[in-house]
Amino acid sequence: MNHLLLETDLAHLEQIINRIASSHGLSLSYWRNRVDSVLSMSLMPAQRKRIGHIDAVISMLEQAASSKTSRFG
Repeated sequence: MNHLLLETDLAHLEQIINRIASSHGLSLSYWRNRVDSVLSMSLMPAQRKRIGHIDAVISMLEQAASSKTSRFG
């Protein structure tokens, strides 16, 4: 992925993360795959920090969803 596409992808993930956090209507598995895809690339330190934050939020949401499922499942 070239630098411009990577920056566009990071910006989109940063914008959507608040929507994901406030409403679980979106599939977490889709966003996990997007984040993992970016994490597999060669990133600049600032980009790694940005995607690291997004990764942490997705992980937190996954844990919350998992504990909710185990309580009610």
